[in-house]
Amino acid sequence: MQPVTRCYFDDTFYEARRLNASDIHLAAQRPVVVRVDGKLREISPRPMLVPMLEELYEETTDGSSDLLHWKGDRTRVLAVPQWGRARLHWTRSRETLHCAIRLFPDACPDPRTLGISERLCELVGSARGLILIVGSTGSGKSTTLAALLKLSAETQYRKIITLEDPIEFDLSGLPGDIEQRAVGTDVDSLHDGVLSALRSDPDVIAIGEARSSDDCNALLRAAETGHFVIATMHAADAASAIDRMLRAFPSGEAAIARTVLADVLLAVSAQELVARPAGGRSLESELLLATDAVRAIVRDGKCYQLRNAMTLGGSVGMSRFARVDFL
Repeated sequence: MQPVTRCYFDDTFYEARRLNASDIHLAAQRPVVVRVDGKLREISPRPMLVPMLEELYEETTDGSSDLLHWKGDRTRVLAVPQWGRARLHWTRSRETLHCAIRLFPDACPDPRTLGISERLCELVGSARGLILIVGSTGSGKSTTLAALLKLSAETQYRKIITLEDPIEFDLSGLPGDIEQRAVGTDVDSLHDGVLSALRSDPDVIAIGEARSSDDCNALLRAAETGHFVIATMHAADAASAIDRMLRAFPSGEAAIARTVLADVLLAVSAQELVARPAGGRSLESELLLATDAVRAIVRDGKCYQLRNAMTLGGSVGMSRFARVDFL
């Protein structure tokens, strides 16, 4: 990368970090845009030059030879002293490069500073079962997952295996025996990664994101074998996450999936980041706990009853979003 280009990106990352931005958006012939407290804003009136963006692409993907030929998208996680740890997601639109950059904290966060519920923190010490962390894109699911793994590592000496695409937070400095495996690099698929993890004598298996029916099958299988599994998933709320997971299975497998999920489920925590009037964002969450009543609802496939069960379960630690549900 040319010195002038490197200086430009050093300044861009510095300013984004100074503003406490969560993301940087780069596109040729357009100003640099960052997302601060959930809203986009320009930080440079100068449009991004095509050669500069191409230099960044070549530097971060080792892809100079196929710059004009690749299709789809590419994701890389970098750790550069001047930039910090970041995930770069490259795409093309009308043959023009675009890059969405997610900025990660320098250190693995403490769950107590994030506002994660005490009940959820207690469940991380479980020997077996399944916890789901759900929310929309940009709701902080990966940050919550990393914080809970930090708590687990610091309170008990455990073997933790993570399966991520890509690896976002560096957990190597935490106590215990921790292996972070990248899907697509260290293992071919999430399903293969779970099978490999089960043979590695783990105490905790953490799944970066369950997307497909195969992914859901894999995490249920891991939890069914008596391990503690924690995973993230895209869903609007806790009840929707259960419904989405069960809908991922073919009709012939749905009854078995309901039974397994009812047996292994510990909790579902849904979250979103809400802007504060004074600036910054705070975590709002809801918590579904696997009580006997909830397990019966899941086993019968009556997911429409879960929200009511959460409303009635306040005495045991369940909570719901303050917002109005759209059913």
